[in-house]
Amino acid sequence: MVTVQHLVKGELKKNPFIIDILQQELVNISALALKLQPAIEKELGKKVRTTAISMGLRRYASETSKKSIFQWRFPDNLEISTKSQIYEVAIEKTPEVKKILDYLYKNIKRNKGEFLSFVEGTYEIVIFTNQKNKKYVKQAIKKHNITSECDNLAYVTVNWEKITKDIPGIYYRITRALAFRNISIQSFHTIGAEMMIFFKEENLVDAYQVIGNLLHNKIEI
Repeated sequence: MVTVQHLVKGELKKNPFIIDILQQELVNISALALKLQPAIEKELGKKVRTTAISMGLRRYASETSKKSIFQWRFPDNLEISTKSQIYEVAIEKTPEVKKILDYLYKNIKRNKGEFLSFVEGTYEIVIFTNQKNKKYVKQAIKKHNITSECDNLAYVTVNWEKITKDIPGIYYRITRALAFRNISIQSFHTIGAEMMIFFKEENLVDAYQVIGNLLHNKIEI
């Protein structure tokens, strides 16, 4: 026999992130019950009181409170590094990409400590480099339309194991921890097994501490 409790479980299992915030008591039970009510009533074929759904939610939260939805433990040997004084600029996508890159590679010396990264999206091209190289970038893109620009960024980079991309929720755990501490992400990229998260420079220390503590299994959230 199908019960409200069974249907509550079914709805929650469709979205493990709701289970996550439910377990951490970060959601209003009554509000969540109202959100689930239409789907449960449709499945059951009759009206259902929100109090019954709320009771099902509380029961499920109690049953699963000791069971983390993220079972994977971060390895002990993850390499975490940082870099500051980064300039970022985005321009509208252009067929003259090669000219821009040729100019930058010609003028920006690829010495130790130099940083130059390029991301081509569907509609935009983004360039990252050391703040001191801003003049070269501005010269290279002077005929192109800038869509966004940011000075003095910093990034935290993590070298993951190759299996990382097959683990559900791995990046969510990091972005969640940062969001809960009110740290905004300016840009997020993965290059192979390397993850790079860009922040405003004034947030670098806090961001590094949050990510470091999480990856070293010092915090659960």
